[in-house]
Amino acid sequence: MIKSVKLTASLILLCFISSISVAYSANSIDSDIPNGIPDRIVGDIGAAVYSTNLNIGSSGSQSMALPYGFFDYQRFAMRIDQLAFKTLPVGFGFLEIVGKVDPDSYKVKSTINGQTINKGYQVPIGLGTFQDTPIGAFFLNAYYDFGQSKGNLLEVNYFAEIELISKVVLYPQVGMERQSGSFANYYYGVTPGQAQITGYRAYTASASNNPLAGFLLEIPVADDWYVNLYGKRKWLGSGVNNSPVLTRSFQDTMFMALAYRFK
Repeated sequence: MIKSVKLTASLILLCFISSISVAYSANSIDSDIPNGIPDRIVGDIGAAVYSTNLNIGSSGSQSMALPYGFFDYQRFAMRIDQLAFKTLPVGFGFLEIVGKVDPDSYKVKSTINGQTINKGYQVPIGLGTFQDTPIGAFFLNAYYDFGQSKGNLLEVNYFAEIELISKVVLYPQVGMERQSGSFANYYYGVTPGQAQITGYRAYTASASNNPLAGFLLEIPVADDWYVNLYGKRKWLGSGVNNSPVLTRSFQDTMFMALAYRFK
């Protein structure tokens, strides 16, 4: 079953990549950078304070200071919560090997008896592409979780670009996340054993489509220094939103970063 889901995800990804290639052709690579692969660091590097309102158990919000990066160096790229290695040129970008970094702790502290179960961390690795087109940036990624869930995660995101005043730039975001049944059930389901520990009823989650919307606001502060403000809300789909461990049917993520822009 897992192999068939992985194959389906790969086929969806390849179909999307093929359509992008036909639509935009080979002249899409940035002409300022030979082959679209910079021989120097290009982009933002700094530090950020992240915050998320965890929606499982009674853990509440979670905040932490972490490195921040949105940059390219040769075939390597970091895009906030994603690491990528570029392979073949495709459309306005590359076919990439990608890994997702999720700093959230999936500890479920019961609202009934205070007992805690640790769901572990995600380890999503897969294929993806970042298409920086004239009409905005498209992200499409298909992951397999090598963590405990052994499930699949598909992500599609679009960022527009709107220049405001004094070089302040707004990037509105819309997207969709697809969690496979095994992925959703591991993080939002409750096994009979876990039900005995926490007092929650046993629950089996199914595959879930989770829409999301957000924004990134880029504010220049001095020379090549920028403050980046980000906010995102993800609404959990019907496959998981009846889980007894959920305290709300959405999750908010925010960060504020101070970064230096390498050119």
